[in-house]
Amino acid sequence: MKTPSSDARRKGYARKTTYVLTLLLIAAVFLVPYVFAVMAAFKPLGEIQSAHAWDLPRHFTLDNFRTIFTQYSFGTYLLNTAVVTVILTVGQVAFSLMGAYAFARLNFPGRDALFWGYLAMLMVPNVVTIIPLYVMMSKAGLIDTYWAMILPYVFGTPYAIFLMRQYLLSIPGEVIEAARLDGCSEMTILRRVIVPMSRPVIVTATIIAVIFGWNNFLWPLIATDSETIQPLTVGIANFNSSFSQQWNLVLAASLVALIPMVIMFAIFQKHIVNSVNLTGASR
Repeated sequence: MKTPSSDARRKGYARKTTYVLTLLLIAAVFLVPYVFAVMAAFKPLGEIQSAHAWDLPRHFTLDNFRTIFTQYSFGTYLLNTAVVTVILTVGQVAFSLMGAYAFARLNFPGRDALFWGYLAMLMVPNVVTIIPLYVMMSKAGLIDTYWAMILPYVFGTPYAIFLMRQYLLSIPGEVIEAARLDGCSEMTILRRVIVPMSRPVIVTATIIAVIFGWNNFLWPLIATDSETIQPLTVGIANFNSSFSQQWNLVLAASLVALIPMVIMFAIFQKHIVNSVNLTGASR
């Protein structure tokens, strides 16, 4: 005879099993392309194009990596991406923190209207602004320079400012008022009070900025022409068009571009989770 408790346990096990299977299916959808890319990066082209493309490498080789670094400009692409990413990250985090502090803790006419108007730019797709942005950069003579890739994004983004503002609202106002009573300027408060108390969200904003700078593709593709300043994303796209069906080189280059992001996420994943939790709990 079935008891209510046994039925409840069965239903609980069924729900958990369904939940786990659903998560495994979602994980497989996202992970399978990466697994294939990793395996194919160590295969010669013939194995990738054969009927056994999903098998483990039969002739494990590092020639794909050697080729992209010795015969083509992949090292230059890496250096360009690193330079642009570092500058974008420092600028976005610094200016976004300043903007977030102004919107969260300074009182001035039209503050809230200006904030929500600025935040509304999140609803505007990037492709809408590409043509006006290209015209501006062209008139300024900055096309095909590092400045063209840096200037549109270095002064902060709406999302980063929103994220930091929400976090700053959770900081007790008494702390800031006490610093003002001690004669601290707003910049001193920002540097000595806000920054130490906002490390989790600063780490999160930094990670977001690094990922954006490292993976940015459409605007660098439009704004650059020469290989000497093109980033990784554009360089890999050039591999695809220049080498036609040589997917072994494309996938080897993609794997090299992916490794820094995987390492960064593995190191800072706890900071991301903690910051999201704290931001969600803010006012």
